[in-house]
Amino acid sequence: MASLTQAVYDLAKLYLRAFCPPSTSFGSRPLPQAAEEEAVEGRSSKEASGTTDHLQFTLFALHGIPANWVSSYEKYFLMCSLTHNGKNLFKPVQSKRVGTYKSFFYHVKWDELINFPIAVAVLPLESILSLTLFGVLNQNAGGSPDSNKQRKAPEQLGKVSMPLFDFRRVLARGSRLLCLWTTTQGAAAAAGSTGRKRMPTERIILQVDFPNSSLDVLYVGPKEAPSPEPPPLEELDPDLRRKLEKICSRASNFGLKRADHHILWDHRLHCQRDHPSSLPKVLASAPSWDWASMAHIHSLLHHWPALPPVTALELLDSKFADTEVRSVAVSWIEKSSDDELAGYLPQLVQALKFECHLKNALVVFLLSRAQGNINIAHYLCWLLKDAVQDPAWGWRYERVLGALLCLCGAKLRAELEKQTHFVTLLGAVAERVRQAGGSTRQVALQEGLENVQNFFQKNSCRLPLSPSLVAKELNIKVGEDLRQDMLALQMIRIMDRIWLQEGLDLRIVNFKCISTGKDKGMVELVPSSETLRKIQVEYGVTGSFKDKPLAEWLRKYNPAEDEYEKASENFIYSCAGCCVATYILGICDRHNDNIMLRSTGHMFHIDFGKFLGHAQMFGSFKRDRAPFVLTSDMAYVINGGERPTSRFQLFVDLCCQAYNLIRKHSGLFLNLLSLMTSSGLPELTGSQDLKYVFDALQPHNTDAEATIFFTRLIESSLGSVATKFNFFIHNLAQLRFSGLPANDEPILSFSPKTYTLKQEGRILHASIFSFQKRYNPDKHYTYVVRILREGQNEPQFVFRTFDEFQELHNKLTILFPLWKLPSFPNKMVLGRTHIKEVAAKRKLELNNYVHNLMRSSTEVTQCDLIYTFYHPIARDDKTEGLDATPKAPEPPPSPTSGRVEGEVKLSISYRNSTLFIMVMHIRDLLVYSGYSKETLGLRELQLSVLSAESLRENYFLGGITLRLKDFDLSKETVKWYKLTAVPYF
Repeated sequence: MASLTQAVYDLAKLYLRAFCPPSTSFGSRPLPQAAEEEAVEGRSSKEASGTTDHLQFTLFALHGIPANWVSSYEKYFLMCSLTHNGKNLFKPVQSKRVGTYKSFFYHVKWDELINFPIAVAVLPLESILSLTLFGVLNQNAGGSPDSNKQRKAPEQLGKVSMPLFDFRRVLARGSRLLCLWTTTQGAAAAAGSTGRKRMPTERIILQVDFPNSSLDVLYVGPKEAPSPEPPPLEELDPDLRRKLEKICSRASNFGLKRADHHILWDHRLHCQRDHPSSLPKVLASAPSWDWASMAHIHSLLHHWPALPPVTALELLDSKFADTEVRSVAVSWIEKSSDDELAGYLPQLVQALKFECHLKNALVVFLLSRAQGNINIAHYLCWLLKDAVQDPAWGWRYERVLGALLCLCGAKLRAELEKQTHFVTLLGAVAERVRQAGGSTRQVALQEGLENVQNFFQKNSCRLPLSPSLVAKELNIKVGEDLRQDMLALQMIRIMDRIWLQEGLDLRIVNFKCISTGKDKGMVELVPSSETLRKIQVEYGVTGSFKDKPLAEWLRKYNPAEDEYEKASENFIYSCAGCCVATYILGICDRHNDNIMLRSTGHMFHIDFGKFLGHAQMFGSFKRDRAPFVLTSDMAYVINGGERPTSRFQLFVDLCCQAYNLIRKHSGLFLNLLSLMTSSGLPELTGSQDLKYVFDALQPHNTDAEATIFFTRLIESSLGSVATKFNFFIHNLAQLRFSGLPANDEPILSFSPKTYTLKQEGRILHASIFSFQKRYNPDKHYTYVVRILREGQNEPQFVFRTFDEFQELHNKLTILFPLWKLPSFPNKMVLGRTHIKEVAAKRKLELNNYVHNLMRSSTEVTQCDLIYTFYHPIARDDKTEGLDATPKAPEPPPSPTSGRVEGEVKLSISYRNSTLFIMVMHIRDLLVYSGYSKETLGLRELQLSVLSAESLRENYFLGGITLRLKDFDLSKETVKWYKLTAVPYF
């Protein structure tokens, strides 16, 4: 009986130690080093630095395996890895392969001693033991022989990690029960045909037995070594000094070779004095982190100048596991303001995964700042609620969330609980609507909204988007992972902050988005905005191929000239910001339904489901083949018309300036994205995704080279037909949702409101009175429509373009598909269309069309579409008169002899003994309108022939000089001329 009692006691003790660990309360003080030896259960201890024994443990058994695994896998084995700073300390060790056993339940029993030939004395304090379970497929299981061949390789089923030293710095001893978290393949196999989620009591448990000696092995750090004064900088060779400067100035460790790391570590004291921001690179270059090396590393760390908070973020990455390094980094981050901290909070939450123990400086820092700021507490709470879904680290986030809710106070805790209930309620409604059939969706929505109304009759609560927001409209999403949208919007907000700090306001539209759980969340709506697709399809399904839709839509909502100019300016600046941001982040799947435009001219992007260059495919081609979206209709707004103007030069300058400003902070963006690689985002998993951003930022180029690079990207994007074709395909795909706009939307692109017969008065007669030439924004003809209404003695005149008549006809065709309408004169015109002859012909054809249209059935002639079309708009009140013909713009002056005008924008720099000159723009040139014969007689024609070399300088091959007075210019001269060695320019 005594033996049985002891066995039950040991089992209970083992369970409590595994699943109810000792308190690591955040308020408890660390024990003095002298008392640590007696801290653990009153046991005696010895220092790890004096222990020469190899690390060893016994893999005993795996319990609670799913029944489906038994039939799917015939053998199992474990891969044991010992890591620090994300790197293996020794070659991984593989266990033997064994099958399943059944006593009361199925289990896998190894009972195998694993020995790592590495002394405990050299183990770093933060050493991690990782155990990965693999299953060897049962070849006799069901399925075809071919499928067995394809699945012959062992499958990874699950993994678990544990620190070798606990939070008291004591080496693991005795039996440990470790919960495996299953990988994708393992979870699928475990779910089996039932598809149900495994309960907590059904967890897969791995038993690992460590040596249970009478003495605890305690890690005691070495005393810090004194920091010598750095030698004079002059002792460095000039070439070595320049190379060290180049390495330290790099935005990231990408591309650093082993020799570069040796240089950094060998000259770390020079880096400390002259390049303090290089600390992460220096620490990453340390050759060893064993016990003997820690004294010097910590001494170097404590004597290093304090880093800015944004630079110190890199020290919280998985590359730096050392507790002291992370604590010092947190002490530097503590100097950041609350607003700055909130901007980087998602990365700090992810950095909790890289802490060795739950009790650490980062957790204490986050909780203390949350206590002092309700916005941080609110945001941190929802980030933790979302992170709880992580299968490997959810247990840690649950504990931090519990600590936060204990500290935040009763009122805030009650508010957060109401928000959680509200989110659950909205998520259930959205899921029910998503799963409902077509006709039952409205019923499901109404029933769900009744539950929401009942909630608000009893409660009032804020939104997870912000504790200060009172919601008027919001977008609830179910079935979409919004974490990637959150990250993309965070990066854009940080870019906008950098631009504003540098005095560049690109009018960026920032809106909030938050994930409230697995595949659900909230998105803030931007008022007075419309997708480009809805704007373009007002001009037909091929509206994406036309140049004027965006400009005319903006003019409709900004009829006054000063309003339109302001909207155009907003468009130029915001479009530049969108181009730079989407290119750097590699935002893909760009079509006209996820690019939006506000009536104020601000353009912005939504739906960031594809980024970092992970483009969707269209057959074997990438859908996003242009570097970013810049179409001809956008260029039309930028230029103020079809022809290039100085406004496009402004746009290019804004893009290049914004691009270079972000490039100066390349390290910040790479660090923030690196901290998110473990967040579970499918398109941000490792260095290959970070490499995309690194290449996009071109950190090795100078500002002048980057300006040329981005200018070429603008040219490439503007010349891409693929973007317009992509928009067109998307328009076709959305045709089933198209038709006339809803009642609250304008039914004509140039009229912001809808007008009726009752409002306007019945039209008795309409005809085309004349046509006039216009030059704003480009040369075109407008047709004067004479309208006579019932009860009015004087006719009314309105001015409409040919395209607007065509839009009227297209909308009438959609509205009255069964009525016979007069044919529209839309014959193709070869050559130029904006000439007087074409306008005169179209006047007659349009007059005939209007006459026949007004003789149609009353359903057509009295519809709102007709009366909206003939309603006077702003341009009709600003006409020059019915008989007036606007004067054409003055032609540019022809230069005379000795007269030079214009400006050229140059970039001039000198580096590495080389003078660099870049010609950026030329403006206000006097363009020759022609030459007189007398002028030509005084000129010479010079022609030079050079070789076209792609990899070296072109060579002069010869040239000719001809006096034009020797030619009869009234006829063509064709002749061979001998090349000579004339000078050339």
